[in-house]
Amino acid sequence: MKKIMIIPIVIILVCASFFSGCVEEEKDDGAAVGMGILRLQITDKATDLDIVHAYVTISMVHVHKAAAGEIEDNDNGENEEYENEDEYDDAFIADGNGPYSGEIGEDILFIGNASGGIKPYNWSWDFGDGYNSFEQNATHNYSTEGEYIVNLTVTSDNGSGVIDWYITTAIIGDYDDEQENDDGNAGWYTIVNKSQIFDLIALQNVKELLGKKNLSAGKYTQIRLTIEKAEITINNSGELEVHNLTVPSGNIKLTKGFWIYEDETTVLTLDFDIHESVHKTGSKKYMLKPTIKIIQE
Repeated sequence: MKKIMIIPIVIILVCASFFSGCVEEEKDDGAAVGMGILRLQITDKATDLDIVHAYVTISMVHVHKAAAGEIEDNDNGENEEYENEDEYDDAFIADGNGPYSGEIGEDILFIGNASGGIKPYNWSWDFGDGYNSFEQNATHNYSTEGEYIVNLTVTSDNGSGVIDWYITTAIIGDYDDEQENDDGNAGWYTIVNKSQIFDLIALQNVKELLGKKNLSAGKYTQIRLTIEKAEITINNSGELEVHNLTVPSGNIKLTKGFWIYEDETTVLTLDFDIHESVHKTGSKKYMLKPTIKIIQE
């Protein structure tokens, strides 16, 4: 068997907007895959609102590696602003009640919920091991240990309405996440799997580490970010007001590609534009729809 070298990856998280940069594409010659470091940072951009604090809780970050020969059409942009596409009805939210855990061969009950939109809902579970279910509450078991990316897609109005999705994980058996996907095959890698709170206002012109990890060298095509909750403090004529933000879809999908190189560190900065991300929806009611720029340093 060919030996696989492992290279660390560091990720830095920056509050305000998301930056996405690409590097020149390399050819896959089929050689053994080395490892590199991904560093993810977060920062923030100034806003017109007098926001004193803007707290966001990020609980998960995943990246997806391209299959051999896969090519992205949007690999040439540098420091391009990427606004999260408004694919979802603001009032329609899916919830998969994760994360999950269990043993090899053990039946696990995956529970689906949704609110808003128009009933009835259509349900689609992707368990991350090649199996699917179209039940709202689905039972599934895994044949091998590991960490699996579980994706629930819900469509309102009996499948003809708007779509929302929820991404989580299932940890099976005595799994060591340091061994995750080190075979160099295309698939999902977990960068962050714990709740972290960031004050985006405090991160203006400052970069803070969100997470870092050793990843197999190659091209990556997607980042998925889970925002657990958000809160802002506003200065209203000298009085401080605290408001919980509605998050229409806590799962943010970013499709800008990037490369991990053997024995090198790739640094991505996720810059949230908090002023463009916060929207007033009623009297003292606000909503978070993240506008993000991805910057590759």
